[in-house]
Amino acid sequence: MADDSQDAPASRAMLVCMAEIRWFARRPPKPVRPLLIAVFDGEDDPARSGFLALSFMRDAFDAEKVAEIDVDNYVSYDDARPFVSQTGTQRMVDWPTIDIFLGRDKTSAREIVLLSFLEPRVGWRSYAALAVEAIRSLNPEEVVFLGGQIVHAPHNVAAETTVRSNAPRLMRSLGLMPDHYTGPTTIMGSVQVEVENLGIPLAVAWSSVPHYLAQTPSPKAAQSLVAKVAELFKLDLDAHEFDSAVAEYEDAIAKIMESDDEVFSYLSRLEGEEEEDEALGLEEYVSTDPTGLASDLAEEAEDYLRQIRRDID
Repeated sequence: MADDSQDAPASRAMLVCMAEIRWFARRPPKPVRPLLIAVFDGEDDPARSGFLALSFMRDAFDAEKVAEIDVDNYVSYDDARPFVSQTGTQRMVDWPTIDIFLGRDKTSAREIVLLSFLEPRVGWRSYAALAVEAIRSLNPEEVVFLGGQIVHAPHNVAAETTVRSNAPRLMRSLGLMPDHYTGPTTIMGSVQVEVENLGIPLAVAWSSVPHYLAQTPSPKAAQSLVAKVAELFKLDLDAHEFDSAVAEYEDAIAKIMESDDEVFSYLSRLEGEEEEDEALGLEEYVSTDPTGLASDLAEEAEDYLRQIRRDID
């Protein structure tokens, strides 16, 4: 008798996905070979660069929320709180979900699927299987994961987006380098490998995020992601719409520097070391900051920037 044990996880994932996904229309839409763009909240998205980029794309593509997936078995509500909303006199509780949006690029008319994943706190293997099956069920022609990469660079240099792929077609057509990483990984890394193993062309885009501002939402990093994805996939996205938000972000950091000599000295030293040795590792750099100014700056920046943040949710 054939051994079906290896097929069991995939079968369970399909059943779980079908049970937990909730379409808002009686007849769920069936996108035709769309471009699927996804973000994973938490460790994979420092400075929420991917989330900000996805929010921008949602508006640019006139995307509507068409479905959601229940994640009650996977999240910690200490980290992802439910939200109370009110319509008229009716109040309701909105629980965290995986949200699925469907839109269309205005120039090419290509269908775009946008997914916003939460970072699980428990059940990683089951959650990864659920995420993979959700992606597979949407029949994407190509998949792009958005995220951030913490670097030792100062905030006033250009944010750079690195894109890698192991899909031969994307490597050839877009000129991408392969991703040969091995070692401990995140939930996005886990899902990436499983999606690749299904033969779905996938690319991952990381935007650089200064290590001392990793907790502060960065429109600058989001702008870099949007510009790169638009360039590679020929999408009608105007990254210049971030310009005013980026200017406010940089002005806020400049004011912090002006008001604190230690912070100014710290960042000036960082700028100098960036010019001298771009290959300097994060751990090596942090060792040059025994006073912990990076942590102090992160807290101060967070407090200051809170007043200029837009409603990104």
